[in-house]
Amino acid sequence: MPQTLPVAIRNYSTDGTLEIDWSDGHQSRYSHEWLRVQCPCADCRGHTPEQAKVISGKEQVRITGGEPVGNYALRISFDDDHNTGLYEFSGLRHTLCGCATCSDKQTDKETCAS
Repeated sequence: MPQTLPVAIRNYSTDGTLEIDWSDGHQSRYSHEWLRVQCPCADCRGHTPEQAKVISGKEQVRITGGEPVGNYALRISFDDDHNTGLYEFSGLRHTLCGCATCSDKQTDKETCAS
């Protein structure tokens, strides 16, 4: 199966959302807060489940930048000076997208349009 890659990424700082159009035609929308608290870095997730931190108080956090890492991930920088998480494209597309198409229920943290 070919890897699904982003074809367009749009950051809306005013309302705190990041939109990604995917090569499979899907569109995902994530809140900046959702992405920050789901950060996959070792500092946030730990090396074992017991070491994972609960990230809270990020309701007003904003994305200040993003850069591709190879052909597999996006490094996102936040205005709380956190930038060590590598968000793999497969995780963004298939795990973190919480739209009705991708999950059993849709939440107010992330939405998308097919």
